[in-house]
Amino acid sequence: MKRLLIILCLVLLSVHSYSQEVVTGPFLIRGDIYYHQDTNELVTGIVEKSSDSGLLQSRANYRDGKREGFFERFHENGQLWTRGNYTDGEREGLYEEFDRNGNLTQTGTWENGELVETNLDP
Repeated sequence: MKRLLIILCLVLLSVHSYSQEVVTGPFLIRGDIYYHQDTNELVTGIVEKSSDSGLLQSRANYRDGKREGFFERFHENGQLWTRGNYTDGEREGLYEEFDRNGNLTQTGTWENGELVETNLDP
């Protein structure tokens, strides 16, 4: 039941995060806080990072310069590598990891930025 609630929360957060604006850089990063390089304002919105060849490497939601909500990282072949959630800059809730073929290989649960559970055989 707890896992179902976590998954539901991730889905709801992902729908909310995708409704926000994609913010483009350049950014200044001080500590773990993101700022717009031109205005020195804190970043709020979805930040996407791409490789030199244009492939999406990561997508993360930011609020007031900190990661907040859903994040994803991708393998070089475009397949999803990891996804999870952040709250006030700290990992929180369900975390999933996938191999280069898109198969789920690991799950974990984060609470207050601490990994509290790992499942290597999901």
